[in-house]
Amino acid sequence: MSAASTGARFNGLTLDEALTEACSDLHARVGELHYEVIESEDGGGVWIEAEVDPLAVVGLFLSESCGAGELDIKVRLRDRDEVLEGELGGEDVGLLIGSGGRGLDALQYLCNRVLNRRLQEHPPVHLDCDGFKHRRAERLADEAEAAADEVLRLQRPVVLGPLTPAARRDIHLALADHPRVETESEGDGFLKRVVIRARRGR
Repeated sequence: MSAASTGARFNGLTLDEALTEACSDLHARVGELHYEVIESEDGGGVWIEAEVDPLAVVGLFLSESCGAGELDIKVRLRDRDEVLEGELGGEDVGLLIGSGGRGLDALQYLCNRVLNRRLQEHPPVHLDCDGFKHRRAERLADEAEAAADEVLRLQRPVVLGPLTPAARRDIHLALADHPRVETESEGDGFLKRVVIRARRGR
């Protein structure tokens, strides 16, 4: 049976066979599925209705990643306002929020990449640890404003970084409504720099 979308029906002589078919068609593992056994109209074998569960995908990935690294990191996931939120705790979270939170941002990036391989559309994953990202956003906003002042004072661009995508976003948002400067990301790869310059034509 082919599944063009999630929530499709699969059949097998046993539950294991039905789940195997679902995993093959949905390109997922059993632990990443949400499924229900349903009544068969003809009584033949076992029918299930299955779909990929984004929370299960992220939870399994984080559990296996932390386990492989022997890290004491606990994750609490919830689906909230079209965003999959993950709150991290444990003795080893300091490894993630060091260096400006690069580890945390990299882990969030990987979670979204894993979901991209399972689902064409899914809510974005946001990982945080005890309000770290809020505090970082405030700090980066202060740095962005100081850099903007320097741009206008010295009449030359200022470059910040290298920064993760999440940190760059904080810089761009902090100066999005600034009347006299503009921002642009430059570079290749995960870490890029943000160039702050006077708005063109002014």
